[in-house]
Amino acid sequence: MIDRATCIVQARMGSARLPGKSLELIGGVAVVEIVLRRLAKAHRLARVVLATSVEPRDDALAAHAARQGFPVFRGSETDLIARYLGCARRYADSPYLVRATGDNVFMDWDEVDRVVGFGINGGYDFVGFQNAAHPDRMNDFAAEFLRRDALERVDPLARTAHEREHVFPYFHAHPDTFRVTCIEVAPRLHTKAKLDLDYPEDLARLRRIAAEIDDPISVPAARVVEIANRIFASLPSLAAIDP
Repeated sequence: MIDRATCIVQARMGSARLPGKSLELIGGVAVVEIVLRRLAKAHRLARVVLATSVEPRDDALAAHAARQGFPVFRGSETDLIARYLGCARRYADSPYLVRATGDNVFMDWDEVDRVVGFGINGGYDFVGFQNAAHPDRMNDFAAEFLRRDALERVDPLARTAHEREHVFPYFHAHPDTFRVTCIEVAPRLHTKAKLDLDYPEDLARLRRIAAEIDDPISVPAARVVEIANRIFASLPSLAAIDP
């Protein structure tokens, strides 16, 4: 498995902006299930694991993922570096990790494969995405690559709440210590529409798109973008960038 990564999906039910969003239904399927099953289609992922918190409100989320056959790790609600490392120590069989969030509902498995291949082949510690066409929309469809040993090195160094909650800030702030880069979002995924899930408006937008899709798990992300771009032109209030 040295050419594949373990994908760790962070998700929880305690979002202040949209409580319980991980078990909301889009196209009749729970958000967390869509995310996990879409990621499982990536060839460069050896395993997909849900990493949620130990809080009782996340019991239903953990149970749902387990019923779908996915491993579950439970750790700190706010210290994501600790949660990721705990999960990696239990489940990772390779030196490479992928950090994914339950907010990116329509994960693109090809983009995930691309970032993993780029990170491994280039010997990077951390690889994210950037979007020159739409800078605010750099990660609605994919995840980030990182080396497990790099995250182990970051653990004792990252001390602020921001660094520990978001995982990536310490890497970007110390390019002299870590090999960090970003790759461009594939042009087929360019859209002005906000397609990650943070607010009630986002949920309405994604459900509107899903109404035109047969299966939210198997639909190509590029098809989601096609629908979103058409809706953006005809219903701008539903597809606005800002909530």
